[in-house]
Amino acid sequence: MTEIEQKTGMTDAECEYWDEYITNPENPVHLGPNLIKLGVKPGFAHDYLPLNKLDSDVTEYLRKQAAAFHKSQIEIINDIVREKLAVTA
Repeated sequence: MTEIEQKTGMTDAECEYWDEYITNPENPVHLGPNLIKLGVKPGFAHDYLPLNKLDSDVTEYLRKQAAAFHKSQIEIINDIVREKLAVTA
């Protein structure tokens, strides 16, 4: 196993393919939001990606509630929706 295969889990040929694909101007890369600028620490993107379309006030509320109750933001959303469903039922 080569050094590249150890670092990336891909063969040299796969690395070359993706390098050429990404650097070719005919294949534009569509990057998502800059999560670092949004305050997302590396390794925690799974907590934020489904929420990237919400406005900043909502995401801040969810972040604070998640921290206060030791839950994920998705769990907080589930709780809010379940509460609304119980009220309307």
